[in-house]
Amino acid sequence: MSGENPSGENPISYDPATDMLWVELREWPGAGTASDTAAVGGEDAETDLVVHYAADGEPWAWEIEHASTRPDLVARALREVRARRLPARAA
Repeated sequence: MSGENPSGENPISYDPATDMLWVELREWPGAGTASDTAAVGGEDAETDLVVHYAADGEPWAWEIEHASTRPDLVARALREVRARRLPARAA
């Protein structure tokens, strides 16, 4: 599933056949294209979690393996999406 959801249309996609959850934490930075994102590799951050980095060196997406058995990672990913994609709230 790596890099299969580069459009930014839906930041979260799930493949039930592989139990893989793809979560884009933020839109692809800069003027890159979908073809740029296809070449992005990931690195194992912990068991069942692969973090993909954008060209700017910041995390771009999380790939959660065995997602149905990892509610802890799913919750963390959703918190990251909310923090990065929602506008800052006024105090």
